[in-house]
Amino acid sequence: MRRRIAPITAITLTATGCLNLLLVLEIGRVVLSKDVTVSGRSSWDAGLSSIAEATGRKPLEAYAEILTHPVFFKSREPFVAPPPPPPTPPPQPPPQAPVAVVDPGLIVEGVMIKADLSRAFLLSRGGLNGSWVSEGQAFQGWQVKSIDRTGVKLEQSGRIIELQLYPQ
Repeated sequence: MRRRIAPITAITLTATGCLNLLLVLEIGRVVLSKDVTVSGRSSWDAGLSSIAEATGRKPLEAYAEILTHPVFFKSREPFVAPPPPPPTPPPQPPPQAPVAVVDPGLIVEGVMIKADLSRAFLLSRGGLNGSWVSEGQAFQGWQVKSIDRTGVKLEQSGRIIELQLYPQ
């Protein structure tokens, strides 16, 4: 089986070959011509004694102090004064002793809740006689605030206690 070359590829290869041939002939003409003279060394001098003068830079010795302390060393940080200490807080009055919580010795023996009536049977510990009370009534100096199926809330002098029907 013979391979065929596409016509565009053949044209491209032919044109590239001709161009290369022309370039090689031109290089040969320049090299073989007698007009080109080659001198040994250029005679131009800038009149400068060092590169530092040409660029306007300081000589390396001018940076001796900087070179002794590398850039990322701790000694290169600028001095920052420590922040002033925070002001002392004013003296606080001594804390008052907490009010001792005294158990009133009350027990919920039962709760009765009907459509618009809720009552609780309260009893003092050690006492034999208790009484049925409703919300808003007083029992041994305690005001009954609320009654629900789990217990009773009582209040006396701003202190609120909650008595559970079935304590944990």
